[in-house]
Amino acid sequence: MADEEVSDAMLAERLKAAAQRVRDGEAARAERALLIDEAGRRGWTREEIAALAGVTHQAVTKRINKGREADTTE
Repeated sequence: MADEEVSDAMLAERLKAAAQRVRDGEAARAERALLIDEAGRRGWTREEIAALAGVTHQAVTKRINKGREADTTE
């Protein structure tokens, strides 16, 4: 990128696009967390949730515990 000559307008567009990808990723992670919490409440196993969500069962346990803490502080 440093060697490429790009216009200011092109650079601005690329920065905006990168920022949007970050926001999209954050939204996807937040949605996944909510879905993991719901699956946990419905009694799905950590292994089932992990396989479907593409994460480890340890990550599922951590997310569910975090969700429970949030429920008790509200």
